[in-house]
Amino acid sequence: MSNTILVPIDGSESAMRALHLAVERARVQPQGRVYLVTVHSPLRVYGEIQVYMGDKKAADMAAQYNREILEPAEQVLRSSGVTFTSSTAEGDAAEKIVECAKAVGADEIIMGSRGLGRIAGLVMGSVTTKVVHLTQIPVTLVK
Repeated sequence: MSNTILVPIDGSESAMRALHLAVERARVQPQGRVYLVTVHSPLRVYGEIQVYMGDKKAADMAAQYNREILEPAEQVLRSSGVTFTSSTAEGDAAEKIVECAKAVGADEIIMGSRGLGRIAGLVMGSVTTKVVHLTQIPVTLVK
């Protein structure tokens, strides 16, 4: 069983169910802990749309978005008593999840099988599929 569990959080019900499973597993492990990560895409401008926003404003908006995504998960972990750390990343979600798992020495990734992506109708989302293919550690998927 794992001592360090990475849980990607995107605000979906599936991700929260994955978090609850991670809490159960972490509680029964000596020094079990959970690492939360949320990944957002970089700001993109398409066509001739002009956005007048400074770097600080964009960073503040990203930070606010990340807080809104992470806060409910952090509340669950605080009430559970499980040791945890939260982090954020920007870029390709699957690649950043796998990078984070390596960086924190995760023994396992527990993640929702479907997130809040554009193609919500798929049984296993594209981010989930890519994580499974990119990582060498066990991945548990939660519906």
